[in-house]
Amino acid sequence: MKFSKELKAGLIALLAIVGFVILFQFMKGRSLFTTDNIFYAKYDNVEGLAQSSPVSINGLKVGQVDKIIPQTGADGRLYFIVKITVDDNFEFSKNSSLEIFEPGLMSGKEMRVNLVYGGPTAKDGDTLKGAFKLGMMNSLSSQVGPVKDQLQTVLHRVDSLMANANQIMNAQNREEIKILLHNLNRTVGALENTAGSVNRLVGNNDPKLQRVLDEASMTMKSGKVTLDKYGNLAESIDTKQLNQTIANLDQTVGQLNKVVAGIDRGEGSLGKIMKDDQLYNNLNSASTNLNSLIEDMKANPKRYINFSVFGKNNKD
Repeated sequence: MKFSKELKAGLIALLAIVGFVILFQFMKGRSLFTTDNIFYAKYDNVEGLAQSSPVSINGLKVGQVDKIIPQTGADGRLYFIVKITVDDNFEFSKNSSLEIFEPGLMSGKEMRVNLVYGGPTAKDGDTLKGAFKLGMMNSLSSQVGPVKDQLQTVLHRVDSLMANANQIMNAQNREEIKILLHNLNRTVGALENTAGSVNRLVGNNDPKLQRVLDEASMTMKSGKVTLDKYGNLAESIDTKQLNQTIANLDQTVGQLNKVVAGIDRGEGSLGKIMKDDQLYNNLNSASTNLNSLIEDMKANPKRYINFSVFGKNNKD
């Protein structure tokens, strides 16, 4: 059977188209002889993720990104639906998540399945939870940003501090500080001279200083002797006898208080004398009369004493 040239040309063109499609799919990493499972994940930002980016499980490539579909929600916010294909030989829980990450500093974005054990198995067409991990550069940028803001704040404060310092360090203040430093140097020099004098005084063993030290030593010795005598005296005192004497003195004072109280109440002779006015007046009158009698006897002794050698009474 002979084919015409047109038929041969058509068959060649068809084979070329099929070969191109197969080569294109192969270059995109798709397998034409296996059936892959399709999964979806929703993201607000895909951070440079591209179609045909690899999808891995525990570091092993098991699929690729098939499509990135932008959509707009009811609230007007833009989000992305990422469609991936995963080899159907791999099964995992529906609770697992699809994470966008950057494996290296110079590599592009990839996706991986973060396995979660337990729960129902993910089926073809399921939507998984989306996750995102900052790359090294993004992480450094997020950390450097706050540090930069803090550094700017610190630099601003340092600039303000330097401006205030410049205002303080004007010509007048500089001159006053110079005078203050000069006076401080003089004070330090005077202290050095004083310290040198003291050192020389101690080093040369000055007689006056030695005499003062000797007198102080003698005073200390005298004080020690006095304290020793006082200690011996305190030891020689009989504490029990002293306590007994004090108790007797206290008893005597008590009895004396009773006597004084009785006198104050008019008890006894002394109390009656102090309290009975009539008795006091009588005693006072008798004392007065007695004094008069004695004075009269001194003035006229013959009136009261008669003495005769012969026994004759002479009456005046």
